[in-house]
Amino acid sequence: MRKFAGKILIRIPPELHSDLAQEAFTSGRSINQLCLEAIMARKALKNFDPWRQVEAIWRQNRKFSPRRVQADILRAIAEVRRDR
Repeated sequence: MRKFAGKILIRIPPELHSDLAQEAFTSGRSINQLCLEAIMARKALKNFDPWRQVEAIWRQNRKFSPRRVQADILRAIAEVRRDR
């Protein structure tokens, strides 16, 4: 098995590099940290299928009327707008 040093050199377009540098500066993190976070997020989401999750929720909530769900959502939106 090959040993890895933990270093990766990547080439990206200058515009992306500039955007990344600005984000790093604004957030108080390094470009390296932002890239590491992106790679970790990709790894965490690799096997995530959002539609499978939606189907699971749908199966659990079939007893609710679609009209009732729509009314509840509209009521929640109205409450949020009222609280602004």
